[in-house]
Amino acid sequence: MNDTRWNLEKPAMIIALCVIGLINAIQMINLVFSPMSKQVGAIYPAYFAFSVALSLVCIAGLWLLRRWAAFAYTVLLICNQLVLMKMGYWEITAAIIPGAIILLLFKHLDSLR
Repeated sequence: MNDTRWNLEKPAMIIALCVIGLINAIQMINLVFSPMSKQVGAIYPAYFAFSVALSLVCIAGLWLLRRWAAFAYTVLLICNQLVLMKMGYWEITAAIIPGAIILLLFKHLDSLR
């Protein structure tokens, strides 16, 4: 009973991306409750709360090596950058880690099912 579907090993990079994504989701919780997001508009705290929930779903999907999670997480990271731009808080440094995550996800896309 040595079926390879049940013996999948997670690539170390996917594990690292899940940990980084979890840290990112925790940091986004700070945005939900930050005074700056409340000052910009009432919709932004709700958006960031929804974004955290979606991030956690995507991270769980990546942990389970699902390809849809890579695509969904990419869209979510790009949307977050656009929202930060709209808020007026976007900086190039805010795009470095999400950009690296997206590049690494697509580099390891063949190891996802």
